[in-house]
Amino acid sequence: MITKNKLAALALASCAVLAQAQTAASAPQISPAKKELITRLLTIQTANAEGMARNLAGAPLGPMAQEVRIAMQQVPAEKREAAAKAIENDVNKFGEEATRMIKERILKLAPEVVSPILDARFSEDELRQILAWLESPVAKKFDSVSPEMGRALQGKVMQDLGPALDARLNTLRGGIVKHLGLTPPSSSGTPAASKPPAKK
Repeated sequence: MITKNKLAALALASCAVLAQAQTAASAPQISPAKKELITRLLTIQTANAEGMARNLAGAPLGPMAQEVRIAMQQVPAEKREAAAKAIENDVNKFGEEATRMIKERILKLAPEVVSPILDARFSEDELRQILAWLESPVAKKFDSVSPEMGRALQGKVMQDLGPALDARLNTLRGGIVKHLGLTPPSSSGTPAASKPPAKK
């Protein structure tokens, strides 16, 4: 089943091979009828450009947030709130600018990159079948429910695996502390008391 998300993924994958796709200039021209069908497909597909752009722009921010949390421990306590606010503003600004740039590029490149692929892989009849599905009420309803299904599945997975993952994470933290030669905190949050020397 082909959905708008699959076509969006096709656009992203195609951008990675833009150099090869540019050779399509020497390929046979797309017929007017087929070009009109492809244009309709691209119009539907690029409706998701905003979401695609936000996902791409946000991808590097997760690892960076972890680094910031670690580095923040080195900032004096009285300066952490101001530093956190400044960082948040910078991150939001980056996200907005990067999303805008990526969205503009997606909209510009999609016809150039994706059209030759759709022309080569699908006949006019197949394109009509795809459009009949994508433009149908049931397809639109399915797309509207997809985020809810994803959230529900993610929530259930984390509900089932949360304790096991927390245990593994605590083990990992303990190993890191050991490698650094630090004294792990006790479960009560106070530093663990040193063991008395063994009696002879």
